[in-house]
Amino acid sequence: MAKEKEHTTEKNLADKLIAQARLRHTRQRRAVLETVLQSHDHPNAAMIFERAAKLLPGISLATVYNCLEALAAKRVINQLNFDNGASRYCPNLESHAHVLDDDSQRVMDVKLKEGIKPEDVFDIPEGVQVLRLDAYLHGMIPAKS
Repeated sequence: MAKEKEHTTEKNLADKLIAQARLRHTRQRRAVLETVLQSHDHPNAAMIFERAAKLLPGISLATVYNCLEALAAKRVINQLNFDNGASRYCPNLESHAHVLDDDSQRVMDVKLKEGIKPEDVFDIPEGVQVLRLDAYLHGMIPAKS
């Protein structure tokens, strides 16, 4: 009998990412990370709290904040800070930029063109080593996106 190929779910992926980051595994941390992994709208902590509470009733907003802080510190997720607004969270760790629609507050991932390096776009002073690129663009996102 052939063994069925196991599909990677957000739960499996969350467990794997928590272990790779050498974070202590808790149900709360898994629920928060699963929620972020399932989200493509760059949610803030309050949105993540609402969604995570469906996976783990009784989780507190303070616990969600603590989990997000730990996950972002270990670079398991990206924490986005647009101006003075609430932090938003992104599960995409590949190099990319974000567009913030100033009217709707929607956020969209934007891939970098193949082969583009920061020094192709920015006048980086000699001796500075760029480790990662976090770019935020402001504009309007079409309703269909």
